[in-house]
Amino acid sequence: MKCSIINTKKNNYLKLEFKDKLYKFSPTWLIENSKDLSIRDKQTNQLLIEAAELKLSLRIDAFNIKNNNLIISFNNNTVHNFNIKDLLAPKKHPNKKLWNGSLKKIPSFNFKKFNNKMLKNILSTVDEYGFCLIKNMPTTKNGIHALTKHIGPIKETNWGSIADIKNIKKAYDLTMTERALENHTDNPYRFPTQGYICLHCIKNSDIGGENTLVDGFNIAKQIKIKSIETFNVLKNFKTFFQYKDKDTLLENYCSLIETDYEDNVVQIRYNNRTEIIPYDDLKKITEYTEARQCFWNLIKKKSNNITIKQTSGDMIIMDNYRILHGRAKYKDLNNQRYFRQGYIDRDILQSKLKIMQA
Repeated sequence: MKCSIINTKKNNYLKLEFKDKLYKFSPTWLIENSKDLSIRDKQTNQLLIEAAELKLSLRIDAFNIKNNNLIISFNNNTVHNFNIKDLLAPKKHPNKKLWNGSLKKIPSFNFKKFNNKMLKNILSTVDEYGFCLIKNMPTTKNGIHALTKHIGPIKETNWGSIADIKNIKKAYDLTMTERALENHTDNPYRFPTQGYICLHCIKNSDIGGENTLVDGFNIAKQIKIKSIETFNVLKNFKTFFQYKDKDTLLENYCSLIETDYEDNVVQIRYNNRTEIIPYDDLKKITEYTEARQCFWNLIKKKSNNITIKQTSGDMIIMDNYRILHGRAKYKDLNNQRYFRQGYIDRDILQSKLKIMQA
């Protein structure tokens, strides 16, 4: 490892060279990331200083290396110790296992054997695959809580907490009919969109009603490989989603593919029933509708879909930022089909997972 202080007319920084990689650390970044008790609270790890008030003239004067520690002196007469391994630690990216219709084994768990280890495995599986199936859940009306109480609260929406999904005469949503539902993500008209869906089967219909699931991240990858131009249109064009009834008006401008600052896909959206394309330049609209059609053709492609016919006690947890889901048409001859659905906020499930993995 090579370490040196670089001084230019505009910059002063610490340069580290390690295993053919180059790292540059500014003095303000180093101070803000110091674990010195004058900088960060030991218990909460929160900053004790007002970082924006650090002098822009802050500079690195000297450094010393002892074992795995880097001791740096600054021109504000402070000295801070840094663990070299922490400075050079690569950013951790979640392990995502992309899949298509050839997925041979549905990731599933038997709730009768539930314990903390299983909970950790359930959350890890949802994080990796975007979904999992939990069998033998209680078939009582609020049986969904048998699992969700170990994760966090069900999100309250304008529909309440846990929604009844069954065929009703005065349906306020197509989910409350026997109609087939095309693959979609839920509620893109909300900001933020619900993170996870818990779909609990108390009783299914004898005829039809199978669920279809699609890995939206894999669809995005397929598009990016096929045409980066199409991918960029879906990433950059802001379409519009709306839900409206007599008591509620929910609206959101957003893209069908959302990426982070490293261009990793972090969310996909698709909901034909609630999209209203906003007016824009004719060229942009044409590009978007063509790109959206490419997106949809891959979503509905049989080779990208898996099918699950839930039985009593089955619950599917789906990542609503990643998984598109649909439903086959069904015949409910005895009016017996009864599902319950609840949402869990993204930060709630992710927090639980990270604490369990720590």
